[in-house]
This record gives sequence, C-alpha cells and structure tokens, in this order.
Amino acid sequence: MEFHSLKVALVKNLTKDSVQITFDIPEELKPEFQFSSGQYITLEINGERRDYSLCSSPLDSEWSIGVRAVKGGNISKYLTQELKTGDVLSVSTPNGRFGIPSKPNEKRTLLAFAAGSGITPILSIIRYTLETEEWVNFYLFFSNKTPEKVMFMEELKALQKLYPNNFHLHLFYTQFQMEDWLFEGRLDEHKFELILNQLVDINEVDEAMVCGPSEMIKVISNEIFNAGIPKKHIHFELFTPEFTPLDILPEEMDAPDDVNVTVELEGETHELVWNREKNLIDAMLDADIDAPYSCKGGICSSCMCKLEEGEVHLGDNYVLTDSDREEGIILACISRPKTPTIKINFDAI
Repeated sequence: MEFHSLKVALVKNLTKDSVQITFDIPEELKPEFQFSSGQYITLEINGERRDYSLCSSPLDSEWSIGVRAVKGGNISKYLTQELKTGDVLSVSTPNGRFGIPSKPNEKRTLLAFAAGSGITPILSIIRYTLETEEWVNFYLFFSNKTPEKVMFMEELKALQKLYPNNFHLHLFYTQFQMEDWLFEGRLDEHKFELILNQLVDINEVDEAMVCGPSEMIKVISNEIFNAGIPKKHIHFELFTPEFTPLDILPEEMDAPDDVNVTVELEGETHELVWNREKNLIDAMLDADIDAPYSCKGGICSSCMCKLEEGEVHLGDNYVLTDSDREEGIILACISRPKTPTIKINFDAI
C-alpha cells in the first residue's frame, strides 16, 4: 500500500452530516490511482487509518469519496466539518475486491441493497455499469432514515432520468411515512420477501451486492442465497470489523511462542521474530516494517499476502475465497503462527 500527499480539489456537502471529497490527482500519479468500481482508498490522518469507498466511475477521470460523520469518530468529524478545498491529505492508492465482473456484451439483471453510507461503493458500480452495459437492468434498494439523510440523492435521481430503462431506483425510509407502506421500514427478511414478490424476479438475477450495517448485510445476503443465487454471485462490503482479531481467532495452545518470519515487501526482504500474542501486522509494525494495513479485522484486503513457507491459523474473514486459500493467500491481520518458521510475500499478490 503506497500513500501520496494529495490536494483536496472539492468538498461538497451531501447532507447535514456527509460530504463528497474529490482529490486532485497529478498526471504522473494517475496510472497508480486507476481503480475498479467498488474499490476504496485509505486516508492516514494523525497516525490513524480509515478506508473510504470511491463513488466515482473509473471512466470519469475523477477520484471522489463519500464520508458520513460517525458518532465518536474524530476522523469522520474532521473530514465532514473541518476539511477545506486546498487541504492536503495522505491518500493510499486504490484497493479492495468489492464489485462485479463487467459484461458489456450480455443482457443481465443486477441487484444492489444499500443502507446509509453503504451507497458509496454501490454508486461507483452503478455508474460504471450503466455507462458500459447497454442491456443491463440494475435494481437499487436503498434504505435511510429520512429523505434528508440520503447521500447522493441528486446523483441517483439524475441516473434514473438518464437511464430510465436500465436503472430502477427504490428508496426505503425507516423514519418517514410513504404513500406506499412497502417502502417504509428496514431492509430485513420480511422486506426482502415483499421485494421479490412485487418488484423483481429473482430467477432473472445474475449478481447481487449488499453494503451497509453488518446486521443488514448478514440478513440480506442470507436471504439472497436462500432465494437461489449462488454464493459466488453475492458480493458484500463491510465498513467496520465487528470483532478484534483475538475475538475472531482465539489463541491456539499449540502455537509456538516465537516464530522466525521472512517478509518480502516492495522488493525488500525483512526478518523478524513474531510472538504469538500479536497478529502478524502488529508484529511487523513493531519491527519498523511499513506493513500495509487498514481495518485489522479481516474485512478489507489491504494486508493480503502469499504464504510461501510454513503455516498459520487463519481467522474468519469476509475477503478470501476458496481459490485464494488454495493458492496460499492469507490476511496478515487475522493470522496467528502455527509453525516456527514462516515466509510471506506481499509482492506476490
């Protein structure tokens, strides 16, 4: 993960507690900042890192993120209330695996469920898909408390007007009365059943995406799977880990106390001793190795690396696929030592 100092080109208010931040990317850095729809960037502010999804389309030649103020969140408070055009931030190159494969020559139906700021990566995917797929039917089911809390309302309405035959926008509110009661309340099991009965034919769906609070993601993803969509076609994005790495993976009694680790990172080889009480990312940071990380909870892909020698205990995560595991891909933040010697390679990803 590489960081660059970028100037803020524009701060646009979306709602009372959210903004869209656009960065000025110098010409010489644009190749490094090329991204796929659904990816995120990481901001490093006062020694803390936070991930924010890009809301732009890769075809826009624009790099924008959506940020909503979080209760008790100093970083989000700064970004939504104090950041100004012309300020400079430390920004990583794009990362992440959330998204769907592009199929411009096919006719297909896509579903997206979002709540609150979960619309940010979904919006990027919507924009790019509508721009590149002439025969797509894209259904968005978007939940918020009230119309005043809807991020990117103006943009969504504009897309609905520009692509009336391809983009089907359905807004749901939990604290606002609608003429049709179907659109009142949270996106849950009951609401999902009503959506299938009245708004979309699940038998026509090719891919589904979910982004929002963790509980909504679990419920809706499970309902989509139970409705007949294979897991490989269900994509979701979590913003915050529910557990610490120790919660995800309790300490293993058979783990060695100290492990000799060889790390390949950005063309350099590092050696360190890894104590089992820490995850691999923290062990690297303690050894003054500039390890790539963000969430430290198995929900982003910043610390993905290849295990080339030895074994680790790998905790639950929301990133790695079966094929990743077969290839020896791990997430350093939720790994614990299993053998006394380990070699990992970040450059092999």
